[in-house]
Amino acid sequence: MAANWWLALIIMVVFNGILVWTLITGTESVSRTAKKWLFIVVNAVGLILAVSQFFWMDF
Repeated sequence: MAANWWLALIIMVVFNGILVWTLITGTESVSRTAKKWLFIVVNAVGLILAVSQFFWMDF
């Protein structure tokens, strides 16, 4: 079960790392609204993947 928690943490860290890297290295200016929605979407996808791996690893 501890492996599930570590994998969930790794998934969230990787997704947020990609988001931060994209926002830092991006050459185009992005509005605050777009940054907010990008953050929400990335974290929602990461959360869905993190929760779904609990079900997949139990079988």
